[in-house]
Amino acid sequence: MPLVDERQACCWSGRRRDFTLPGAEAQYPPDLELEPVHLELDLFVDLERRGVNGSVTTTVRARPSGPRSMVLDAVDFTDLALSDVQGKQIDWSYDGKRLRVTWVEPFVAGEERRLKIGYRVERPVTGIVFSRPSEAYPQDGWFAVTDHETERARHWLPCIDLPNVRTTLDIRLRAEERFAILANGTLVEETVHGDGTKAAHWRLEQRCPSYLVCFAVGDFTRADDGEFEGRPVAYFARSRFPVDTLMRTFGRTRKMLAWMSHKLDSPFPFPKYFQVAVPGMGGAMENISLVTWSEIFLLDETLAAEWGWLADQVNLHEMAHSYFGDWIVCRDFAHAWLKESWAVYLETCWLEDEAGEDQALWDYYANAQAYFAEADEQYKRPIVTRLFHSSWDLYDRHLYQGGACRLHTLRRELGEEPFWAATRDYVATFGGKVVETDDFRQIMERHSGRSLGRFFQQWFYSKGYPSLKVSFDYDQEKKQGTFEIEQTQVDEKEEIPAFQLKLDLGWVIEGRLSTRTVEIKEPKQVVVVAMEVDPQQVRIDPHAKVLHKLEFNPGDDKLRTQLVKAPDVIGRIQAGNELARTGKTRNIQAIEEAYRAEPFWGVRREWARALGKAGVQEAAEALTSLVGWEQDPMVLEPLLRSAGQVRDPALAAALEARLAQGLPYRATQACYEALGKQRDGAPFPLLAEVARVPGYHGIPQVGAFRGLAASRNPRAIELLAASTVYGACPWLSRAAAVSALADLGALQERGQQELVRERLIDLLRDPEYQVRMEAVRGLATLADGRAIPALEAFGAGLSEQDRSQVNAALNALRQGEKPRAEALEKQIERLEDKLRKLEDTLRKLEAKQDARSADG
Repeated sequence: MPLVDERQACCWSGRRRDFTLPGAEAQYPPDLELEPVHLELDLFVDLERRGVNGSVTTTVRARPSGPRSMVLDAVDFTDLALSDVQGKQIDWSYDGKRLRVTWVEPFVAGEERRLKIGYRVERPVTGIVFSRPSEAYPQDGWFAVTDHETERARHWLPCIDLPNVRTTLDIRLRAEERFAILANGTLVEETVHGDGTKAAHWRLEQRCPSYLVCFAVGDFTRADDGEFEGRPVAYFARSRFPVDTLMRTFGRTRKMLAWMSHKLDSPFPFPKYFQVAVPGMGGAMENISLVTWSEIFLLDETLAAEWGWLADQVNLHEMAHSYFGDWIVCRDFAHAWLKESWAVYLETCWLEDEAGEDQALWDYYANAQAYFAEADEQYKRPIVTRLFHSSWDLYDRHLYQGGACRLHTLRRELGEEPFWAATRDYVATFGGKVVETDDFRQIMERHSGRSLGRFFQQWFYSKGYPSLKVSFDYDQEKKQGTFEIEQTQVDEKEEIPAFQLKLDLGWVIEGRLSTRTVEIKEPKQVVVVAMEVDPQQVRIDPHAKVLHKLEFNPGDDKLRTQLVKAPDVIGRIQAGNELARTGKTRNIQAIEEAYRAEPFWGVRREWARALGKAGVQEAAEALTSLVGWEQDPMVLEPLLRSAGQVRDPALAAALEARLAQGLPYRATQACYEALGKQRDGAPFPLLAEVARVPGYHGIPQVGAFRGLAASRNPRAIELLAASTVYGACPWLSRAAAVSALADLGALQERGQQELVRERLIDLLRDPEYQVRMEAVRGLATLADGRAIPALEAFGAGLSEQDRSQVNAALNALRQGEKPRAEALEKQIERLEDKLRKLEDTLRKLEAKQDARSADG
């Protein structure tokens, strides 16, 4: 799953320092003595007043005899009226969050009763995204679209808002006649009334958990894309977007549906495949038969060149949930990896089958790096855990990329035939049912004949991952190579053990790769391998079978050979990373030369990042040259972001020159950021000027805001603060302006910081959800404890899962943490500059000494 600005593409869960906060308790699924099995919704969707009203009738079935009571989630409902449709006597109470219903007469096993709940909800704090034109944003469209993951349906739908409760659906919605009305399932009928309204009846015969219930009402462009196996396929967006944009974004959907149903040997399980994109959504969401997207993924011709691949990845991801998550439902959120990790891994498998091994391996590598970054910089947790405050907290890189890489490791451990045979059996066996991790493990065991308890214990129920530090030495006299392998992740205090894994050691002699598989069990192991000559390349896990982080330099000469001759993209990427870390002139030059000859864009992206981290003048010079040379839209953005890691006058000039030539949107954004990071060399007038122009989706403007913040110029505070005003710029840009204002304010003097803090506190009342939550993160960035009362008051009115994010910010403030300390950052920058100069001087002295030795 690709990252968009360091967040998951399919959700907007943010960064946090700790996974759980004090007081977290183990979470379990609810008892279901009385189980809802069918919902009949009959609601008016009022876009003008931003609410819904009407009734929901729940069919309840008793499992054992004797139960009488049921508790439904229902937050901030008004005008409640409850009755048993068959006339049974009931008692009920409501506390503003939960609706407790008690039948006077007990149920008998298998008995069904129907409970009708009349109610009204206006301006729910979450669960439905409403939009209508306003004076500040007259171009905004009319729509109301649900957005539930993970426990938001309760804010408009009375239900047991947890995934093991699944119901069939009859959804009757009424709205103004001019609006399209979409929902889960099949359209039964649409009726136009004589009062300016119409009603649509949608029916879903497959059982659906509450978080996947969906409707979309609004003024939409519709693009019909034919059928897939008799199921209609169509795409929707605000009416300002033409059909061409929708087809450009989603036009490969039917091909993906065909691939997936074949790969899993299972017909598509639902009656249609519709997708709708609107602003304000949290990434993308796999609602059954009606997938919702953030509008930021809609592609014009320019953005398609940069992000077409990413839109395809997100499309494939959400489609994978039709099987993993929608058809096969996790019994509770502790096992959410069974949907999210699978959806990410099927992205890789799609690339493997449709685009080739290079793209699949790069995708696997990128997933691993995203997971390692979270595990190393924030927290390590088991993939399967019941210990969390909010189920939303689970939706992190561990769940997405970390679990996907473990599935890849399992596949390589078992082999192709057993793994895919078991996967297809899993889909066939558990389609339409709820599952836990053991269900998946047992099917894998049945097809492979392997006992997988240890594998699942260390990879899914324990935290951490193998981090390997390897050295290699060749003994010419004994004709043998010695590998010393250390598992550096071992930490008794953190309960991170040594992993037990099978690791391939490889060496290349005269162009031929030989391998030896060894079993790694101990924190440190030594392996000796007979080799006739000193190999030209030495590899660890050359076929990418096992998830691990690797630190390994077998020698610069071997790495330079690997840089250009390794047949696999991961081998070439690893060689470039290790060579860049040496900072040596010859090695940096080798990377630049190889970069220009490298045919695959994914490798060039990673080498650009490696050069950005190298911290030596030669790397700055290489980046300066490559900024003018690179033309691939899929590489320009990461290349320019890497250039922003270096402050150098020549590089800054190259960035401005490249900008003047014209860049696509994401590359423009990255270029503005990189220019801002030049600090005193940042072109402030240019950044201030372009910060007033949104551009497509606000993408370039976001880069200007970030560049202004990165410049640390206090003159930018007034401009950024003005850009946070409601109506000043599009919603995505405005959220970025809030973040930039906080980043800049954290590095200013006390008086300026107070102004920024006051502005961020005001933004906690902003009409836009993304802006409010960005203000929360911004106050945490400022690390000013005086914001605590405002955050506490703000959090009190939020949904439980959003309150969890506020509590994380409060916890950081109470602990006195400061994410960005100005003095420390400036000191680090000075030391880095001095170190680069010293290294340059040292290399020149070494070169002179080498020349004297040659002359001698």
